[in-house]
Formats: sequence, structure tokens, C-alpha cells
Amino acid sequence: MGQMEGEKTRYDYLNVVLFALTEWAIFTCVFAVAGAWPAPDVNEGYYLAKARHSVNPEWCGNDFFLNSEDAHGLFFLILGPLAASATLSTAAWVGRWAGWLALAVGFRHAVVQLFPSFLHRFFAITVFSLAARYTTMAGEWMIGGCEAKVFAWALVLAAYGEGVRGRWAYAWLLSGAATAFHPLVGGWMMISIGFAAFIQSMERKGKTDWLNIRALSCVIAGLVLAFYGVWPAMRMSIGVAAGVREQAAATYVVDRLPHLLLPGSFQESLVTRHLLAVIFCGVLYTALPYGSRRQRGLLLVLAAVLISGSGFVISLCEPIAPYFVYSFLRFYWFRLADGLVPLGLCVLLTHFLFLTQSIRLGELLHSRRGCLIALILCLFGYDSVLQSRHWPLLTDAFHPRSDKLVESVSWNEVCQWVQEETPPVACFLTPRGAASFLWRAERSEVVAWKNVPQDPISIVEWRDRIIDCFSYDGTIKNLARSTCSLGVARLNRIANTYNADFIIAPVKSFNAMPRQPQFMYRNKHYVVIKIPVDNPIE
Repeated sequence: MGQMEGEKTRYDYLNVVLFALTEWAIFTCVFAVAGAWPAPDVNEGYYLAKARHSVNPEWCGNDFFLNSEDAHGLFFLILGPLAASATLSTAAWVGRWAGWLALAVGFRHAVVQLFPSFLHRFFAITVFSLAARYTTMAGEWMIGGCEAKVFAWALVLAAYGEGVRGRWAYAWLLSGAATAFHPLVGGWMMISIGFAAFIQSMERKGKTDWLNIRALSCVIAGLVLAFYGVWPAMRMSIGVAAGVREQAAATYVVDRLPHLLLPGSFQESLVTRHLLAVIFCGVLYTALPYGSRRQRGLLLVLAAVLISGSGFVISLCEPIAPYFVYSFLRFYWFRLADGLVPLGLCVLLTHFLFLTQSIRLGELLHSRRGCLIALILCLFGYDSVLQSRHWPLLTDAFHPRSDKLVESVSWNEVCQWVQEETPPVACFLTPRGAASFLWRAERSEVVAWKNVPQDPISIVEWRDRIIDCFSYDGTIKNLARSTCSLGVARLNRIANTYNADFIIAPVKSFNAMPRQPQFMYRNKHYVVIKIPVDNPIE
């Protein structure tokens, strides 16, 4: 009898494992639907080039950006060997599938205690997939290319699941691991967990589970992991003059990333959609009965919204103390809410539509609630069809999002020529909109608008290089598309200053030169010129 019970237990356990694996596979595909863009995606050229260089410093060894300080050591430690031994495209796709799988595991862990069946969880992930793309305010995303924050977000989702269970110490540990991957994604989640755990302890009149040995071990381990991620970022500013730090913060927030960091620069439509999502969450919350697990999860969402609101309040002080404001806003105050509000929305909406009252499937199909469920699933299906247009296996009509500011086909051709026909140690001046030169040409470049460093000294130098190479009037607001547009004399001076050997210029900029120099390569949209160029009288 005991043997039969043991076999039944093993059989049940195997079924549970197989069901979880199947669910992870389905959820991974849901995320892949939206994220399968041609490589390199928006930030992959940034992260994977850095990862390869961290393992092989001689690769593009004189590139300014690649030689700047690293802030994502764990990601480079894990992905660096792959990026150095395989093509960057292969590394990107392996990293993407690993990231989507990690998100799938994290999402299932976040909601499995909230919803009793796979159908509920599948509906929740469809809502989450839609909301994560269409309700963000500051441009945050987690479903996309291969970079450090994808894995950090997967751990944040898992930490949310531990918070739902009331196991705040384990949630803290997972958030510490997220911080090791990405200091800001995980760091803000650690603050949210501290807030939620404190509120719950107050409700329980000070009783908490943080004081037992296991919990304290998790807390300490979480802090150690977080320190591993935070310390490289902190070290960048140690010993740097206050004036340099202020200038770097202003450059980072105002000049380079205002669409992510400065509320006054956010798109009004994105802010409106995000606020509507927050309001909708509030309406759904008031319509639902009390549930302790759901309540704990919503505390984390509330904490993220409060952090975001604090960022708005800080931004109001910009006219009075701009450098003070910029030094705070550079920490992405709106990032966590962009991720957790969609999660809170999918949890609340799924509870409201499925679990507020007992209803048979037949009744559901003929009810208003059933119509709303069908509408949401149809929207997800329609959105999936839209997303399929950029799947590389189905079409070549879409180009990588990293190449949206260049003529993609011609850019790929000129980069291929550079890789085959120029010395590996050559350094290039590139068009201002180019973001994938390191990826495609595997050669150093003087500066790229996309590849802004992380440490204050390098950020200031990045701004100086951008102004030297592209500015008409010494400001960062009036920039040329190519250094060729600034004249041959200035082109030669810049090449001499930054040891550039070649320039890739748009044909329009080349044709506008008073006396066209000899080009080494030309296609429909770009030319390659050896520099210095003979200096005509201008």
C-alpha cells in the first residue's frame, strides 16, 4: 500500500513538473511574440558589444565607449563568453530566449498563488503583455532584446510572487539578485519591498517574520547581492569633482535621456495612458472583495507609484535647483511603476472578470463579462498579428530598430565593406544616427549618440566629443548629421584630435562638400573617405 502511495506521489509530482514546464513554454512564446525583432534590437549593440569587449579588450580596443567604466558586471560575466566566442547575432538570440524564459518563470511565480487555473493565468499574461507595451509612461520595457534589465525584471516578477505569499525576506533576496543584474530595476524593487513589509508589519501590530534566522540570512544575502550590483556604479563617482558630477547628470538627464528621465519631456499621450491605467487599477480595487495575497501584491504596486510620484515632485524643483534635480532624476524614478502597474492591472482585471463570483462557462459566454473577456483576447490576437510583421523568420521587410535612423540596407553594406577591407585597429567617424556600427563593422568609432557611457568623467567627455564632431554652434541642440557638414578643415582637426582614420558619411553630406575628396567606397546612401582629407580653400 505504501509503495502504491509513493508511486502515486511521484506520478503527481511528475505531472506538476510537466505542467509547469508546458506553461513556461507557452508564456515564453507569448513574450517572444512581441520581442522577436531583427537583431540588433535597440540596446543590444550597446550591451553585447560591451560584453564581448569585457572578455576580449583587444576587440575594438581603441573605442571610447567600450573603454569606459562598466556598470553591469554580472550580465557581462554571464553573456561575455558567449558574445566573445559566437557572432553577436547568435549571442543576442540565445540571450533573448533565455530572457523570455526567465520572464515566463518569473511571471508564473508572480501569479500562480493568485489564480487557480492555467486559463486564468493565460488570460492574465495576455493582459500583461498588452499593458506592458501600451500603458508605460517613461518608455520602460521588459519584453524585448537581450540586455541586463530583462533578467532583472524576471527576478522582480519572482520577488512580487514571494511578496504575494507574504515571504518578504525571500522577496528581498530575489530583489537583491535583480539588483546584481541591474542596480536600478532591482534597487527600486528592494525599496518597494521594504515599504510593503513595513506596512504589513504595522497592520499586524509590529509582528514580522524578518527576525528569524532564515529571514535574516535572506536579508543579508540580498544586501550582499545588491552591493555586487551597486558598487561598480557607486565607484564611478568616487573622487570625481562635484562640478563634473553635476555636468554629467545634466548631460544624462537633459541632453541625452529626457524622454526617460525628465517628466516635462514625456509624451503627453504616454502619461495619459499610464495615469488611466493607474486610475483603472484603483477602480477595480474598490470593486473587489478583500484578498490578503492580492493586497500584498498591490502594496508593491502602490510603492512603485509613490516612487514615480516622488520623481514628479522632485522635477518641480528644476527651475530653483536644476543640478540638484538632475542628480536625483538620473536614477530612473519612473521605471518600476512602468513595470508593476501593468502587472497590477492584469491581476486586478483577471480577478474581476473571473473570480468575483461563481459563474459557469455557458453563462460566461452569454454575459457582458464574457464579451469583455472575448474582446481582450481578440485585442491580444490582433496585436500578435501586428507583431508578427517584424518576426525575422516570416519577413525581411522590417529592419532592426537600432537602424531606424539610418538607411538600413545601405548601412549594412557599408559596414560589411569596412569589416572586410579596413584594418581591425582602424577608428571611424560615423553618422550621428548610427547605433550599430560596433555590431556590424567591428571597428572602433570616435563617438556615437546611442552609446553614452555611465561614469561621470566619460559622460562629460562624450558630450564634448558629440559637440566637436557634430555641433554647428557649440551646443548640443544644433547638431549636423555628419562631420562632413562642418567643413574639411574641422573634419581634419577632429580626425587628428581623436585619431580617426576614416569617415563614413551620408552621400548628401559628401555631395555638399565644396570639393569632393576621393572616396574608398560608395553605395546608394553612404561613402567611406580616408582622412585626413586634402584641405581645399573654403
